[in-house]
Amino acid sequence: MSEEHEKADKKWTAVATEKVLSALNRADEIGGEVRDYVQEKVVADPRYVNARKRIAKLFGRSYESHGEVKAKAEVRAEAVAAAAATTAPKKTEGALGDPTLKAQVYGKKSCPWSGRAITLLERHKVDYDFVDLEEPEHESKLTRLVLETKQNTVPYIYLRGYFIGGFNALSEVDRLGQLEVALMTSEERKTAPAHLRSVEIVPRPNTDEVAPADVDASRDGE
Repeated sequence: MSEEHEKADKKWTAVATEKVLSALNRADEIGGEVRDYVQEKVVADPRYVNARKRIAKLFGRSYESHGEVKAKAEVRAEAVAAAAATTAPKKTEGALGDPTLKAQVYGKKSCPWSGRAITLLERHKVDYDFVDLEEPEHESKLTRLVLETKQNTVPYIYLRGYFIGGFNALSEVDRLGQLEVALMTSEERKTAPAHLRSVEIVPRPNTDEVAPADVDASRDGE
C-alpha cells in the first residue's frame, strides 16, 4: 500500500473514531437525562414512597420523600422569618432635640407666641428650624412633646437640642444674657471662658393650659 493510501486511511479512521466517540458521549448524556427523569418520577410516585416508608418502619427508621423534605424546609424557613420579623427592633423616631441645630421651634403658625419666639431669634440672627405642628405630617409630634417636656402649650423651644421652655423661657434666657451660651455646642463650651462655662440654663416649661404671657399681652413689647 502506498504512503498516500496509508495517510488517507488514517484520516478516515480518525474522523470515524471522532464521530463514534461523539455519538457515545451524546448517548451517555441522553441516558443520564433519561435516568434523572425516571428517578425523579419514581421517587415522587406515592407507591414508591409508601413502599420505602414501610421498609424503613420495619427497621425502626423513618423515610421522607423529597417533596416532604422540601415542604418541611419551607415551613421552617417561614417560621424563622416570622420570628425574626417579630423580634427585630422597631425603628424608633428621632429625638425631638437636635444638638446640631442652634435652635428649634415646635409651634403653630397661628400662634402669636410661636411668632414672637421666631422674631426674637431672627433679631439675634440665630439660625433656627421651625416645625409647624398644625401640618398633618407633624401633628403626631405634639403628644411626644407634651410627654417629654411636661409643657402644655406651644411653642416648644430647643437650643442645641436642649429644651428650655416656651416663648417666656426664651425671652428670659435672652434677658439674662445667656443666649450666647445656650447656642454653644458642647465642644465650644469646653473652650469658653470660665464665667461662660459656669452658666446653667434652667428649663422653664409652661404647665398652664394658657401661656402666662397671654395675661399681660397688652403690656408685652415683644
